[in-house]
Amino acid sequence: MTRTVQDVKFALHTIMDKLVGNNSEPFNTEEIEVLIFAFESHILFDNVAHKFLSSLKGLPEVHEAAITGLEDKSGEEEQSYQENLIKERSDMVKAILLTVFKEHIFHDMRIRFGV
Repeated sequence: MTRTVQDVKFALHTIMDKLVGNNSEPFNTEEIEVLIFAFESHILFDNVAHKFLSSLKGLPEVHEAAITGLEDKSGEEEQSYQENLIKERSDMVKAILLTVFKEHIFHDMRIRFGV
């Protein structure tokens, strides 16, 4: 799907809420795609984002649709496994974003203070 700057603008509030813990839902595939677009297009963190593109693109693909109507034990185990994968992927996105923030701040400090 083609992304635009408006997609980044609309998704950024939700992404930041999830990053800081104001929204407990995990990052979904669409938000990750918006982040990838923002990093590739130099919309966010233009000085350091290129370093982290491969990490974002390398996140595991997870089928986010909930498994419903399965009452047997294997269905519950599969749903639990999917939920764990989604949470793990979300934690990876948070780690990447925090690292990008840190690197961006350090980059600005180096430029401003000649460190």
